[in-house]
Amino acid sequence: MIDRVHSLSEQHKGVLFNICAHLVWGGMAVYFGFMRHIPSNEIAINRGLWSLPIATLIIWWLGQWGDVWAALRNPKHLGILALTGAIIVFNWGFYVWSIQVGRALESSLGYFINPLLNVIVGFLFLGERFTRAQVVAICFAITGVVVQTFATGVLPWLGLALGGSFCLYGLLRKTIPVGPTQGFFVETLVIAVPLLFAEIWLLQRGTAHFGTNVKDTTMLMACGLWTTSALVFFAASLKRIRYSTAGILQYISPTLVFLTAIFMFGEHMNFWKAVSFVLIWIGLAIYSVSALREDRMKASSKPVMQNIDGGQVA
Repeated sequence: MIDRVHSLSEQHKGVLFNICAHLVWGGMAVYFGFMRHIPSNEIAINRGLWSLPIATLIIWWLGQWGDVWAALRNPKHLGILALTGAIIVFNWGFYVWSIQVGRALESSLGYFINPLLNVIVGFLFLGERFTRAQVVAICFAITGVVVQTFATGVLPWLGLALGGSFCLYGLLRKTIPVGPTQGFFVETLVIAVPLLFAEIWLLQRGTAHFGTNVKDTTMLMACGLWTTSALVFFAASLKRIRYSTAGILQYISPTLVFLTAIFMFGEHMNFWKAVSFVLIWIGLAIYSVSALREDRMKASSKPVMQNIDGGQVA
């Protein structure tokens, strides 16, 4: 099996790593489903705490301490990473809570619309322009949210909060030149202290599940392994595949959560809720096809430079 992986091209390895990352993210829904008896806040706390030692090993293995020290010495970068660390813990907590209360379908909606939220944020804050396809895709997504709101009588705030917080996380991380693994390490390092105090507080109150039995303690500690392994796979994939390919593959994890919610957790899917998801999926299909075409056009229009020998260098 290892020999087969080594024989793959870099692009195929990138696709494989990306799929592995999304399989881990999607599989977390099943994993958290087995932890319904543990409060979502304690799961989020331990997810952050136990990500730190594994992230430390990764930074050591990759020899990225120089990048880490540079980020720690820069007040702006450190401040932004502290904020993104807080945002991601918020996102983790709400995601786990959505599974525990039987609202995994709504959480999957948040991650489905996240790419389109990124487009809107890029227009509002980064000076990017909408393409026609993006406008149509966003209209389909908005219509889907409106349909679900009228069908249920409640705005799907949970999905919007999850998608919006992850979108904000991505926007802030985009403003600083810090790599994914280095940034994740600094985030977990900064938030480790308040998370540790929070866990100690739970232990003193006698409400913590950590340390009460082997099963719960092991599962809480393994949350860090799930989180960091997905990050490593994802970071490794982005170096090998095109951004548009990563954009298409990002629908794997919310699709797995969607299917898990229906077939494993037994969440109800009524007609209008199904219509809302179909509208969002149509919007995503339009967006994805447009992104692929744009990526191919950019690749074909790269300037060709003549080298001294008269050959061509891309």
